Amino acid sequence: MNCRRAQEWIESYIMGDLPPELADQLEAHLNQCETCRRCYEEQKRLIALLRRLFSTKQRMA
Repeated sequence: MNCRRAQEWIESYIMGDLPPELADQLEAHLNQCETCRRCYEEQKRLIALLRRLFSTKQRMA
């Protein structure tokens, strides 16, 4: 797997939407590639923050 493909799949992986066989390939790549692992961690933090923000807004409405 190349970095471009890995970075295309990261969001789906975080959201739980990536098929298991592709998730396995992505995990293997993330274990070997520091750049993609950093991208994954950044996207994971951003998605978590957005979920909290929208959760808070819904409770306030």
